[in-house]
Amino acid sequence: MKGRIAITVALLAIGVFTQKAWSADTMAAIKDKGVLVAGVRDDAPPFGFIDRDTGGQVGIDVDLAREIANRLGVRLKLRTVTAAGWIPELVNGNVDLVAATVTSSPEREKLVGFSTVYFTTTQRIIAKKGTIASLKDLEGKRIGTGQDSATERNIRKSVPSAACYYFNDTRKAVEALRKGEVDALSASGANLYGCLSALPKGEYEIPGSIRIAESGYSLAVRKDGGDFLKFVNSALTEMGNGGTAQKIFDKWFAGPVAKDDGTASLEVPKAMGVVTRVASAEGRYLVLPINGTFRPDGEVSIFDPQGHRVGYGRVASIYEDEVFVDAGDAPKDLIQLGFVAAMNYGDEDAEKIILSYSDVIGKVKSDVRHDKESIQKQIAEESIREKKDRERYQEEMTKAKMNLDYQYSGRYYRYPYGY
Repeated sequence: MKGRIAITVALLAIGVFTQKAWSADTMAAIKDKGVLVAGVRDDAPPFGFIDRDTGGQVGIDVDLAREIANRLGVRLKLRTVTAAGWIPELVNGNVDLVAATVTSSPEREKLVGFSTVYFTTTQRIIAKKGTIASLKDLEGKRIGTGQDSATERNIRKSVPSAACYYFNDTRKAVEALRKGEVDALSASGANLYGCLSALPKGEYEIPGSIRIAESGYSLAVRKDGGDFLKFVNSALTEMGNGGTAQKIFDKWFAGPVAKDDGTASLEVPKAMGVVTRVASAEGRYLVLPINGTFRPDGEVSIFDPQGHRVGYGRVASIYEDEVFVDAGDAPKDLIQLGFVAAMNYGDEDAEKIILSYSDVIGKVKSDVRHDKESIQKQIAEESIREKKDRERYQEEMTKAKMNLDYQYSGRYYRYPYGY
């Protein structure tokens, strides 16, 4: 805790001059340069993570930042921030806005400004299956958290005897849990679900009975942001009232997002994705998620692009954004590019959503075909180049051989008459 106080004091000292220079005209500076620089996470799905196909950052927070940039009439530039480092990035002017699952606290409010809450969530825990059923089971345990004073404070209040271990990278926290270096991880339920998908299937769980605290995510701006903070709050309100925010949440959560009141269970997630290629002859397919988060070993229904179910399958494995699905009883020779795998959707609901996503599915099919054609074109061009290189080499070798033959023949016929 002393270390945290020292960091806060140091940041305040660093930020005094910077805040004065930036806060008064943040809005004007953004418009003048024509760019909104947003700090986002790359390790907190579905809010901020790396799209494996494009290598770009995507997620709820990225979409919110992009919407704000659009409303400002400027270009969006993304900069990766961490749970431990986003405040210095903001205070020192490296980013204009932080959209990175951040929560406000009295300590943080001394350094930066916070928008209204745009997402409410519950702090939960994830642990080895069957090891934690109540808060009492956490007593004396090692609990991993992000470098977030609110998360730590809630843990210490709920379980005073627990030891908190801090991680500034979600991937490292998940690896520590897997290796047994901590007994549990604690964060918002939304973030923990992303962690669950990265752990060995069936071995870990998020106990629904444990609810440590309620919290809300806000966007952060420089302290006393003035007009810019007002603009951000106004944009969030308009997005909420106009349905834009709901569409963003539905895009990543696979269904309407309601307040987490304990009635919804994380054990029944919904997800949907498009088949992009055949991964093996045994009926395994690579699926690109377009909605929600798939769960390892989850049962899926497989539909054609018109929304007609053709059979069932199962999620074989997940590697970041790559989901591999086994066909199950679905005819292997029938499944093609553009078919859809849906987890925990009824046929009627799935058909409606598939039809509503027809443009997205069509774009995925088009992009995949374009990539294949591009690769085939490159292979063909390379083949032509190799053929020309071989012909050129053979031509040069033929010339060299003819030259040698000529020299040898000249000497052969000259010798008898030259001596």
